[in-house]
Amino acid sequence: MNPSTAEIKNHLHKLIVETDDESILSKVQAYFNTLKGKNIDWWDMISDQDKEAINLGLRQLESGEGIPHEEVRKKADKKLKKLT
Repeated sequence: MNPSTAEIKNHLHKLIVETDDESILSKVQAYFNTLKGKNIDWWDMISDQDKEAINLGLRQLESGEGIPHEEVRKKADKKLKKLT
């Protein structure tokens, strides 16, 4: 049985009211704005901590500290094979 619109709204409202995590709330707000077709840049909606992490990653790539995708993929495949 699918939940009614009212049930979905009540559940979402409960989740929002129960969190004080600004990062989660900002992401939910950004997602809703995107869905509603508003022209808001996602960068303006993420936390300063997320922005700094992205900028750090970009600086690392620019200075040659990145790991090629294929290398990461090989390591991940090895680890996943060990789990099975």
